[in-house]
Amino acid sequence: MTTQLSSADAERLRRRWDARQEPFLPHRDEAFAVLADAAVGRRALDLAGGPGSIASRLVNAEVTVLDVDPVLLAIARAALGDRVAVVSADLGAPGWGVGREFDAVVAGTALHCFGPDRLRALYGEIHDVLAPGGVFANADRMPDAPPTAPVDGLAGWHEWWAEALTHPTLAAAARDRADGESADFYPPASWHVDALRAAGFGEVAVRWRRDDTAVVVARRTS
Repeated sequence: MTTQLSSADAERLRRRWDARQEPFLPHRDEAFAVLADAAVGRRALDLAGGPGSIASRLVNAEVTVLDVDPVLLAIARAALGDRVAVVSADLGAPGWGVGREFDAVVAGTALHCFGPDRLRALYGEIHDVLAPGGVFANADRMPDAPPTAPVDGLAGWHEWWAEALTHPTLAAAARDRADGESADFYPPASWHVDALRAAGFGEVAVRWRRDDTAVVVARRTS
């Protein structure tokens, strides 16, 4: 019989996931605090939310975590329990948002997985799932110039996945994982601002920045 993933084990894995993310998004806690502020008291969607790193911060919102990875969703479900709804959907396919409406959509260290064409289309789909007046906030690396060296951290990721998949529940979930590659698309914040305006957002601005990490916030005005 498969041993269920306990909330304590899931929370430990989520916190270690957060630690592994730091090399990829410096000042991550500060950036995610800006995302959480954008979603206070709202029906919020944690887009490509993984194990619930942002959702765990949204204490005064009705939260949905959406991701395609069954391992990460299993961790989010066990760690956060009834505090969140967990939805499996592929952001690479346009139909992920059909029938859904939110007051806030947040994404952190995630949307760089898509190339420019898909990301522009995705911004339009995010606009469509927001209620009028709703807010979208995206935190990621948005450098003004191309990086001079690749981000070091892959060894830590391999260690995290090796540890996670020792648990029977997560090993079973991993059998349903689809292979995929990240586009590693890191345009400057100005690119995001222009793409969001083109997607129909009426108010778009860089809300916060430290070094190459930034948060862009956009509001649906109609």
